Amino acid sequence: MTSKLWAAIVMRFMRAILTIFVVITLVFFLSRAIGDPVSFYAPIDSTQEEIDFLKNKLGFDRPLIVQYGDFLYKAVQLDFGKSFTASRPAWDVVTERLQATVELGVSALIIGIVIGVPLGVVAAVRRGGIVDFSSRVIALLGQAVPNFWLGLILIFLVSVKLGWLPTGGRGDFQQLILPAVTLGTFPAAAIMRFTRSSMLEALQQDYIRTARSKGLTQRVVIMKHALRNSLLPVVTLMGLQVAGILSGSIIIETVFAWPGLGRLIIQAIIGTDFNIIQAAVFMTTIWIVFANLIVDISYMFLDPRIRTGGGSV
Repeated sequence: MTSKLWAAIVMRFMRAILTIFVVITLVFFLSRAIGDPVSFYAPIDSTQEEIDFLKNKLGFDRPLIVQYGDFLYKAVQLDFGKSFTASRPAWDVVTERLQATVELGVSALIIGIVIGVPLGVVAAVRRGGIVDFSSRVIALLGQAVPNFWLGLILIFLVSVKLGWLPTGGRGDFQQLILPAVTLGTFPAAAIMRFTRSSMLEALQQDYIRTARSKGLTQRVVIMKHALRNSLLPVVTLMGLQVAGILSGSIIIETVFAWPGLGRLIIQAIIGTDFNIIQAAVFMTTIWIVFANLIVDISYMFLDPRIRTGGGSV
């Protein structure tokens, strides 16, 4: 790789670090802006002496800037204190649940790519045909139907009525199928529409006509020339879907009793587990920022023109 390419990668990496810093700073100050954190922990009938003791123990009686510096110092070390519900380090609890969320999210994204990209390519190549029409109808339904409703319908039909798959939980491959299909429906529909649109545009370009005039087969023209040059917007969408899958998993994990990060966040909010919420927000920020960083860097290899720090993608 050239020095210019390395410089562009380093620049994007620094932007990712800056984004994470801004987010955790906002988490700190917004969490203090909603009220005294001790009010979340202290029992309702606590005396003023007990509240003051808890403030001192947790360090909330110190100046805000000192608390902020201590928060940053510990955040760099991935220390967000102990979970009040689990009585364990909050970061350990979050990382344990992250594995389940990654398993579900990656499976859903794979389903989206495996279904969306081929359908989009076929729909573009056979524009106006039955496959094109059917694919667009499926994509419309996939983006219109709420995933929690789809999950409930699948549980009722596949699990309750037919008894083919478990209704929820995590353990074996069968328990992964329904939540992954439910979560992967929206990405599949979105990827299909983007792939079709991008392919249609690519197929009208001069270089496609040139490739065909050289006697190249339809397969080579489609796969080597049209599809490769159609991937930029699709890759962009995939990066956005990482964030969408993470936010959508909060609902899906609740519907299917999947013990992931999304369900943990809901439980932490209900139980006002302050440290778990902070650790979970930090983890999800890293997830989303670095997913977009990978997408950003992949542009440089898909399109050699995007290799300067000044170009935005």
